Amino acid sequence: MSDDVNTEETCVVCGKLARNDRDFSHIYHKGRRFSLCCPLCMQLFQRAPDRFAAGERCKSLIEELLDQMKWK
Repeated sequence: MSDDVNTEETCVVCGKLARNDRDFSHIYHKGRRFSLCCPLCMQLFQRAPDRFAAGERCKSLIEELLDQMKWK
C-alpha cells in the first residue's frame, strides 16, 4: 500500500485540506488512519481521539480543547 504523492485528504480535526506534498501527518487510532494537517490538530486529536474518530468535529469541541491548553 503506497501513498500517491498528489493525494488530498481532509484533516479530521479542523476539516482543512491536507496534501501529501505539504506538512501533514497521519495518526492511527483503534486500527483506523486519520489525517491531520498540523501539529496543533495532532495535539487536539490526541486529547479526544474517540470523539474525533466518531466524527465529532464541531467547533465547540475544538474550542473546549484549546481552552484546556491555554496557560492558566
